Amino acid sequence: MVDAKKVKEKLSKVSEKVFSGSKNQAHKHCRICHKPISINAEPRVCKSAECVNKNTRDERNQKQMRLWMFIFFGLFAFSFVGPLILNSI
Repeated sequence: MVDAKKVKEKLSKVSEKVFSGSKNQAHKHCRICHKPISINAEPRVCKSAECVNKNTRDERNQKQMRLWMFIFFGLFAFSFVGPLILNSI
């Protein structure tokens, strides 16, 4: 049988070692190249020109895609709601 007390003691000792003696500082990673960056970096990219350019392109593409999704959703919804409204008049 497994002794639960021994397992808990061992686990607490191991977790104390891992979390208290950590040499890593709190950090984020660049969205493009995944290099460690400062936790206060906003937007979440490193200072490399290539990463900054790719991030601005990605943000612009996401914004444009969101706009087109709303437009198509609106047209799709209107194709169902429009006839109901016109028939009720």
